Amino acid sequence: MKKKLTSPEFIERHRVRPTDFTRERSLPFHKVFLVLINFLTKSLQADLDNIFKVLLNKEIPVNEVTKSAFCLARKKLGHEAFLELDKDQIETFYQTGHNRWNGFRLIGVDGSTARLPVSKEIQTEYGVHDTSETGTPLTYARLSQAYDLLNNLTLDAILSTYDDNEHNLALRHTAVFKPDDLVICDRNYAPFWMFALLNSKNVDFCFRLKVGSWKTASSLTDSGEQQTIAEIYPSKQSSKKCLELGISKAPLKLRFICITLITGEKEVLITSLTDLEKYPYSLFSRLYQLRWQVEESYKTIKSRLEMENFSGKSCLSIKQDFHAKIFSCNLTAILVGGAEELAEKKCENRKKPYKINFTQALNRMKNSIVLLLYREKETAGIYLDELVLLFSANLEPIRKERNFQRNFRKSKRIYPMPYKNSF
Repeated sequence: MKKKLTSPEFIERHRVRPTDFTRERSLPFHKVFLVLINFLTKSLQADLDNIFKVLLNKEIPVNEVTKSAFCLARKKLGHEAFLELDKDQIETFYQTGHNRWNGFRLIGVDGSTARLPVSKEIQTEYGVHDTSETGTPLTYARLSQAYDLLNNLTLDAILSTYDDNEHNLALRHTAVFKPDDLVICDRNYAPFWMFALLNSKNVDFCFRLKVGSWKTASSLTDSGEQQTIAEIYPSKQSSKKCLELGISKAPLKLRFICITLITGEKEVLITSLTDLEKYPYSLFSRLYQLRWQVEESYKTIKSRLEMENFSGKSCLSIKQDFHAKIFSCNLTAILVGGAEELAEKKCENRKKPYKINFTQALNRMKNSIVLLLYREKETAGIYLDELVLLFSANLEPIRKERNFQRNFRKSKRIYPMPYKNSF
C-alpha cells in the first residue's frame, strides 16, 4: 500500500489537475493522504502539529506546516484515492480466512444522515433542508453503506444528497455483491424489484417485511404457522422498475418466516433460502439479529469517529473526510481481526466469551496508522506487532441476550456514556 501511495501512476490518477503535485513541496501527495486518514477531530492546526511530531520523531508537537498550506494542498487530492486503496485492502483481506455464515458472506445494507457544515458551495450541491429557531440554514447528506456483518468492514459507502432515496442507494451497492453473498435488510428495502435484481445476480437475501403491505405475510401472522413458501408477483411500480433495469419480472418463489419476539410482537422475514432442511427455521431469528452490526457501525463513525466533525467547508473536503474515515475504520477492523486469535487464547479459561474493544483499537490507531504507511517495511512490521498486543490487551465481555426498551426522548446529558468518541 505504501508503494502504491507514492507511485507516479496512482498520484496521476487521483490528483485534481494535471499540474498538481508536480513540484517538491512540504506537503506532497502521500503526506496529505496520511494527514486525512489520521482521524481528524481536533482543530486542524493541532492535528497537523501532532502528526508532524510523529513523522519527525519529536517529543512535542511541531509547527512544520500551517493549516492554510494544508487547505491549499488538499484541494489537489481527489477523494477517489481513498476508495481505490480501500478496495485494495478489502480484496487482500478476503484472500485470507474470514468469518462466514453457512458459507455466505453476510452483507447488511442501511442508511443514515449527516449534518454538513454551512457554506454556499455545500448548500448549492446538497441543498438546504431545515432552518433552526435562530434562522440558521441546515444542510444534510444521506449516507448508505453495504457492510460485512461478520468481519466489520464497509464494502461500499455512499455520501449523497438528502433528497436521494434509500432504494436508489441500495441499487448502487449491488455492484459489490457476489454470488456467495447473503444480503440482510430492514423492511424499508423490500420491493419486488429488489428481490428480482438480487435473484438475477444469483445473490441470496433475507429481508424483513412490512406485514401490512404483503398479503402472504399478513396471512402467515394470522395463521399461527411459522413459515410458508409462496410465489410473489410484481406491483405495477415494480414491473416498471424491472423493465427499467432490464431484469425479469416473472413471479418469484420465496420463503416467508414468522418470528415472535420476546415482546410478543411478530415480525416476518422473506428469504431466497427455500431449502428447509439446509436452512431450518431455528437459524433465522439469530441471522436477522446480525443485521444490527450495520447500525452499530453508524454509531462508530458518527460518535466514536465524529464523522460530522468535518475539517473543511468545501464539497471536496466533505468527501475526503468521509471516505478517509471509512478507509481508516476498515484498516483498523482488519488489524483487529488479526489480533482475535491472540485474544481468544487469553480468554480460554474465562467464564464468558470476550472480544476486542473496537473503540480502544481506534484510539490506538491515531498516529499509528500514519507510521504504518510512512515508516520502512521492517519498522512498520514491528509497530504492527505492537498494535496487535495492544488490541488484545483491551477486551470486553460479550453480553448476550440483552434487551433494553428504546427511549425516544432526547437525553439532557451533554456527553452520554455510551457515545464517547475514540480520541
